[in-house]
Amino acid sequence: MVLKPVAPVAPTPSLFSVTGLVTGLREALFGLPDHRKGGNNQRYAIGDAGLSAFSAFFMQSPSFLDYQRRMQKERGRNNARSLFGVHEIPSTQQIGNLLDPISPEYLAPVFLDVVDALHQQRALDTHRQADGRLLIALVPRTLS
Repeated sequence: MVLKPVAPVAPTPSLFSVTGLVTGLREALFGLPDHRKGGNNQRYAIGDAGLSAFSAFFMQSPSFLDYQRRMQKERGRNNARSLFGVHEIPSTQQIGNLLDPISPEYLAPVFLDVVDALHQQRALDTHRQADGRLLIALVPRTLS
């Protein structure tokens, strides 16, 4: 019997890291249903539209995507691809057209996983109100 070497398994990124959050979000976004019919313009993937929208919120810049398109033209590369894995950057109008028909329920599991991981680590205990209610705002600290 010949034993084959086992390929090392890459560690799963933590949900507390930007990489972990983007990885989970990518999986959910590229699994979204595509409401377009075969004849419609399908240049942009639904997942790229979702990641583009997320990147604008994450970077807290309404002009982030426009800047990334210009950077791609001028330099042949952009941060939307290197940070978020966006292949083609759609316009704001195209993002709306692609994402508006999709129910937010498809993305709820990603955010619930993050909240669950925070809860398991007891990271939310100090954020509870006196009556036990919890209000959470997920804001990135740094790009790691």
